[in-house]
Amino acid sequence: MYPRKKKTNVWGLLLALGLPAACLIFVVPAMLSGNALFATDIIVQTPYEIVLYHDGQELSYLPGDVGYDLLLDASYEAIATQNGFNEWGWSERRFNQARTEGTAVEMFYSEPVKLPGSRVDVADVYRLFIPLEVFGASDANMVFRGGESEYWGAPLRLATLDPVYEIVTELTGDSFTAQ
Repeated sequence: MYPRKKKTNVWGLLLALGLPAACLIFVVPAMLSGNALFATDIIVQTPYEIVLYHDGQELSYLPGDVGYDLLLDASYEAIATQNGFNEWGWSERRFNQARTEGTAVEMFYSEPVKLPGSRVDVADVYRLFIPLEVFGASDANMVFRGGESEYWGAPLRLATLDPVYEIVTELTGDSFTAQ
């Protein structure tokens, strides 16, 4: 009788090595951040109100309104291009100027928002502010994160705000030039 050839279970070996690797790469950071979808560009929460400020007007959009989904999708698409932080934030006076004299999008949430790509949960974000055209603003392409009553420093830097500019142009009828 010939000695039996030893078989190696390749699939079992790959599974035994792949499962701990997946835990280290995805499960542990997801648990630490409190965001199961941290590695994707998906934001699960939706705002209860989106406000578009334009030339002194305040246009409010609620779920189901024409323009709500357009603004939401464009804003989330722009936020997915985050590539770091700006060093300085704005004063409350600057936010008020953006609301009354410029063009901006502000989103309000009833529950904390988990932003994509954030492996660490730095805070509970209850509102987002995207300035589009503000007189004297040299900081281009950013989104401010805030709590229930104020915005924080170190806004997220975005690669582009073009999707938001397109939708705001469509909703207001004015054309905008990206900063």
